[in-house]
Amino acid sequence: MPHLGVITSNNHGIVTWERIGSLHREVAIYKKFVEHGWEVSFYTYDRTRKPPDIGFAANVYPQWPFLLPKKLGFLYRQMLPFLRYYKGRKTDILITNQAHNCGAAILAGKLWKAKVVARCGYVYGESAEQLRKTGRQVGKRILREKSVFEKADQCITPTKELADWVSANYGIKQSKITVIPNYVDTEQFRPDVAAGKDFDIICIGRLEAKKRYELLFEALRGTEIKVHIVGNGTLRQKLSSLAGEKLPHAKITPRIEHSLLPKHINASNMYVNLAEWEGHPKALIEAMACGCACIGAKSPGIENLIINGQTGLLVSLEPRQVHSAVKLLLSDNNLRKQLGKNAREYVQKHFSLDKVFEQYRNLFQEVLSG
Repeated sequence: MPHLGVITSNNHGIVTWERIGSLHREVAIYKKFVEHGWEVSFYTYDRTRKPPDIGFAANVYPQWPFLLPKKLGFLYRQMLPFLRYYKGRKTDILITNQAHNCGAAILAGKLWKAKVVARCGYVYGESAEQLRKTGRQVGKRILREKSVFEKADQCITPTKELADWVSANYGIKQSKITVIPNYVDTEQFRPDVAAGKDFDIICIGRLEAKKRYELLFEALRGTEIKVHIVGNGTLRQKLSSLAGEKLPHAKITPRIEHSLLPKHINASNMYVNLAEWEGHPKALIEAMACGCACIGAKSPGIENLIINGQTGLLVSLEPRQVHSAVKLLLSDNNLRKQLGKNAREYVQKHFSLDKVFEQYRNLFQEVLSG
């Protein structure tokens, strides 16, 4: 029985995933491995003896009982490969949750004699470039990510564009990078034709500047359009105030359990993402899987996911164009249905959980036989 180890990002774990409502989405791919005869172990930074139940048989090794003050968390990261040696030495493949935040994986792989796959949902260095992030800590993260990619046995990025960036900027050979997209459970995220439409627009994502919710508010200012924003973040108070000024029918919900998202997506006429940058946005893919008509910004990570006029509409980051696209979809029910239908078919073809699982399994078999 092959043994897969999953090492979570620094200072994160199953408790974190449960708190933000994404636990079952994060572990769904590993549940598939268990169903196909693999043993799976999670190495997390949870500071509790009993992390939340993940819903299937797997080993979960939190930071407990090796608890240190949080400010000394870096010491546990350095010690993890040694502290978990007895369990870890059974590992055949060790995969990271985010490459830039899993430096312990490389040492663990060497010590446990396991192959290391540097997986990432987005590339930190590329995001820092797009968002013009600078500073000492940013530089350290980029160097750490580069080092993990260099030392891993194989790397995974969710898009070809990110694979090309890693190759060009980190000097990683293309043959060492496999493109495997983020997945969606298309049985869970599916259209509900009987659902009533409580909102015109739904947006799902953290309340941060890069998501450009202020642009949406400005574009729809003074209208009666009903907007539902699902997410939390540093701009929550500011956006709540802005919504009250510009969009009287806007609602902000800090957290919704992931399994309940399909219900809320299907209760909206369209999904909107105006972010300045995305890696490979899971919520957008999930909205497409629900057959929801989508409007996206002409931004990295979005414009390579939405085919303008076929699987959604792409707009410039300008209030007038956003306003026009929203009005068009609200006034044309047939267009909404067609875009949603095309979007779901596109997701089923490229991002279904079963399809992505096969890509992971094939890659792991190649790594083990190499």
